[in-house]
Amino acid sequence: MKKNIKDRINKTKKKIKIDFKFLDKNKKFNLMEVIAIMIIVGIFGMLTGGILMYGRGALNYGIKKELREFSDTYTEILNEYYKDVDEKGLLEAGINGMVQYLGDPYSVFMDNETSTAFNEKVNGEYIGIGTEIIQYTEDLRVEFANVYEDGPAYDAGIRNGDILIKVDGKETKDMNVSDIAKIVKGKEGTTVKIGVLREEKELEFNVKRKSIDIDSVTSEIIEYEDKKIGYIVIDIFAANTNKQFKKELVSLEKNKIDSLVIDVRGNSGGYLTTVTDILSMFLKKGEMVYQLKTKDKIEKIYDKTDEKRNYKVAILVNGGSASASEMLTAAMKDTYHAYTIGTTTFGKSKVQKTQDLSNGTTIKYTFQEWLTPKGVSVGDKGITPEYEVNYTPEDEENKYDSQLQKALDLLVGKENNEK
Repeated sequence: MKKNIKDRINKTKKKIKIDFKFLDKNKKFNLMEVIAIMIIVGIFGMLTGGILMYGRGALNYGIKKELREFSDTYTEILNEYYKDVDEKGLLEAGINGMVQYLGDPYSVFMDNETSTAFNEKVNGEYIGIGTEIIQYTEDLRVEFANVYEDGPAYDAGIRNGDILIKVDGKETKDMNVSDIAKIVKGKEGTTVKIGVLREEKELEFNVKRKSIDIDSVTSEIIEYEDKKIGYIVIDIFAANTNKQFKKELVSLEKNKIDSLVIDVRGNSGGYLTTVTDILSMFLKKGEMVYQLKTKDKIEKIYDKTDEKRNYKVAILVNGGSASASEMLTAAMKDTYHAYTIGTTTFGKSKVQKTQDLSNGTTIKYTFQEWLTPKGVSVGDKGITPEYEVNYTPEDEENKYDSQLQKALDLLVGKENNEK
């Protein structure tokens, strides 16, 4: 689904996704799960302190004898504390305490709800009905927006602007977004009954939940100074962003673009493998993509593909461009010699892994640091673009993008390209 540039600048409504993967919150914990937590303690003893490494495999580490105290304490509290103790809450508190002990802002424990939202975002898909909603603050009216044309809600008959009035027979007039989400969420293949108001007429639709791809890449062609310039926005480097990027890039190239702008402003990062795949579309085989540093060594990563491009590219960045966005920027700047425009990036050079636990929670922890092709860490200082251009309040008011305009001027070779 394409986005107009002006629409990206002037967002006035808050869109909130209402579909979440169903998780069983009544699961009891057994001895094996306590042992799993003991394993986690061993893992964190080996951490060094991002970008996410793709995949979540099982982690196999030995259990130390000293960790019996953890298990003994857990059991003692459950059996002897003078009030009833929630087993799940106690266990999660223990995990959270271990992660917080690291003192690393990028190593975190995520509860069920946070874990679900995080996994959906970075995986680029979720189980739901394929729509977003807007909730108006003045009357709490809930309205459907961005109903995906290939999604189950659209197929069932729901359209943009329909007002949501019932979910599975329950009226939504006194519900907030969270209340609605709890009813709408469910397992793939199950059905939810949606009641809407359209032009004063009540309608009801049975919508089957299914896996929905989340669009993380949009594109368009900008005609400027008799040139066709491709414009691609990457919102996040999710697991499927590389495929979406390739599809949009090929479409632009079929329309014979002369150059390209890649916009990663506000992009907080994502998967290491995803940004590697995107960089490999541009760099020559054998050129350095980035470096990975552990406490023992530095590994240099080179492009191994035959695919490459040679037209001009400009990268748009700002203070919200972090992690994988910075990796893309650094490699395109150092190796591809792309223009970089905007303001200094966030400054996040850590690489992280995630581990899903059996109770639906997730831990995310740092285990590597990435370096630019020139061996520089961007941690804490970020990347200063070659052409520093601020996005001003006047830009916002006039619906004008001075950073994008600078990129366009550079790509067509206008004479006023001073830094």
